[in-house]
Amino acid sequence: PSTCSITDVICCLFITSVDAPPRAANMTFLMRLCILVVNVLCLPLHLIEALGLYQIYKRIFPMCLYRISANYNKKMRDKKTELFRSLPEFSKPGGKLTILEIGCGTGSNFEFYPPGSKVICTDPNPHFQKYLTKSMETNDHLTYERFLVVSGEDLGSIEDESVDAVVCTLVLCTVNSVAQTLREAHRILRPGGAFFFMEHVVAEPSTWAYFFQHVLQPLCSAETKMQRCLMKSCRLLCLALTLPLRLMELAGLCAPYKRVFPLLAYNITFSYNDKMHRAKRELFRNVGKFAREDGSLRLLEIGCGSGANFGFYPDGCTVVCADPNPHFEKYLRMSMDANAHLTYDGFVVAPGEDMGAVEDESVDVVVCTLVLCSVGDALRVLREVRRVLRPGGAFYFLEHVVSDPSSWTYFFQHVLEPLWYYLGDGCTITRATWKDLEAAGFSELHLKHIEAPEVTPVIRPHIMGYSIK
Repeated sequence: PSTCSITDVICCLFITSVDAPPRAANMTFLMRLCILVVNVLCLPLHLIEALGLYQIYKRIFPMCLYRISANYNKKMRDKKTELFRSLPEFSKPGGKLTILEIGCGTGSNFEFYPPGSKVICTDPNPHFQKYLTKSMETNDHLTYERFLVVSGEDLGSIEDESVDAVVCTLVLCTVNSVAQTLREAHRILRPGGAFFFMEHVVAEPSTWAYFFQHVLQPLCSAETKMQRCLMKSCRLLCLALTLPLRLMELAGLCAPYKRVFPLLAYNITFSYNDKMHRAKRELFRNVGKFAREDGSLRLLEIGCGSGANFGFYPDGCTVVCADPNPHFEKYLRMSMDANAHLTYDGFVVAPGEDMGAVEDESVDVVVCTLVLCSVGDALRVLREVRRVLRPGGAFYFLEHVVSDPSSWTYFFQHVLEPLWYYLGDGCTITRATWKDLEAAGFSELHLKHIEAPEVTPVIRPHIMGYSIK
C-alpha cells in the first residue's frame, strides 16, 4: 500500500513472529537496530576497558556520584523518608539499631537514619572513602563502626545474624549476582531483622522508557571479558615459562635459594625503608600505648626477616623474633647490633601458622609486615596472632595487596604472579589480605589502603593499620 513505511517493509522481511502486534514488532526491530548501532559506537570504550584504562574513572566516579546524590536526594526525599520511617521498629529492646549498608557509596542515606544508630558501611570501591567521611562528619547523629571494602556478594567479614537492618539502594543493578547478595543479607540479619531496598528496574515493554533502557544499556555496562581473556592467556604463557622452576621446586633443588634470599632481602630492605619511612613512622607511632601498667612492652614480630622494623620500635621494648627461614639469623643479628635501644628475647624458627613456642596471651603487640603475602594460610596465622596476644593487645600490619580489577597493575599482578612467587620466596601478589583481617575476629580494626611511593608497580597497592584483640 502507498501508506506502508520503509520500517514496515523491513519488519516484514526480518520479524518472523506472526503473533506479535505490528506496532510491538516494529518497536522491537527498531530497538535491536539501535542497540547494534550503540554497540558499534561503544567499541572504543570496550577496548579502553579491555586495556584496563578505566582505573581513572574508578577514581572519578565517587566525585560524580557525590554531586549527583545531593540532587537525587532532593527529588526522592519524600520517598526515602517514607522508606526509612519504620527503621526504629527493628532495634533490639533497650539497644541501638545496627544498620549495615551494602554499596554505601557517598553515604547519601545517612540523613534518613534514626539518631543513635550504629552504621557499618560496605562498598567495593575504596575511592568512596573520602566522600563517605564527609557524609559521616555531616551526619554526626549516627555512630560509624567501620568501612569495609567488599562486594555485596562476599560479606564474610560480617558475622551471622549480627545486624538489625540491611540497606541497599541503587546497588542491586550493579552487582554480579543479585541472588548471592540477597543470601548474604539474609545471613547477616538477625531473626526479625529487615532488608530495606530502593532500586530502579526495567520499564513496561510497551513504553519508550523500556526502548531506551535497552538501547542505552551498552553505554552503562562494564564487562571485562576481553581483558580477562588476555590476562589469562598471558598468565598461561608465564606459567609455561616458569615450569622449569616448578620442577626444580618439586625436586627440592630450590633449597640453595633459601640461603641466598636473606642476603637479597637484607639489601632490598634499605631501599624499601627509605621509600616507606614516613608510612612506617605513622604505622608504629602509637605502639607504646599498648605497654603494660609497669611500662614494659613485649613485642613479637612474625616473619622478622632481617629486622627491617627494629628502628621504628619504642625504646626499652622487648622483641621476640620469629621466621621460618633460619638463614635470616646472620642479618638479624646485624640489625640487633644496630638497634641497641631494644631488648631481644630470642629468635624462634617457626612459620606464622604454628608458633607453639610462644605462650598464650604472652605478648602485648604482634607485628607482621610483608609476610601475609607469603604464608600458606593467612587466617591460621591470624588465629595464632589472637592466641599469643593478651586481651587488649594490638596486631600491626603493613602488606602489599591485589590492585583494583580495572587497573593495569591488577592485570600484571595476575600475569606475573607465577614468576614472582619464585623470585619472592613464596610471595603472592594477588591477595586481598584485608578480607582475611576483617574476618579474623578482632574487636577493632583500623585499616587503610595506600599506594606505596616509588616501589615496583605490581606491589604498590598496600594496606596498613592495626587491630585490637
